[in-house]
Amino acid sequence: MIFLDSWVWLEFVFSGENEDEAESLIERANTADEGGLIVPTVIAEVSYRVRVVEDGETANEAVRAMREFQHIESMPLIDDIAEYAAELRFRYYERGDRELSYADAIHVATAVVHDDCDVLYSGDPDFADIDEIETVVL
Repeated sequence: MIFLDSWVWLEFVFSGENEDEAESLIERANTADEGGLIVPTVIAEVSYRVRVVEDGETANEAVRAMREFQHIESMPLIDDIAEYAAELRFRYYERGDRELSYADAIHVATAVVHDDCDVLYSGDPDFADIDEIETVVL
């Protein structure tokens, strides 16, 4: 199973430089053999960013599309993951260098806690060199 950070979704939605790679990851995650993982903060980030760049209707369409993928699971944020995310943010946050956000820390914590998740994909360099799980920065 692979974790798809909001960066992957936004790269696809906005036809960014790595759109093809993002689309390939989404397609790979949406298979029974691989499976994908997101959390509500991914949905929040995608919805907000699309709303800012485009409009509310487009944001709603993007979120609706994300929810329709059969093999991409949204794991709820629970207290244990939130606490672990705080630990990870404390460990990895470096002002001006690696500004791992709370949302990003939640993404890492969720991917680590989910036993079947092997790798986290993003384009955000703040995910580079996280020790707890393999991270691929596109």
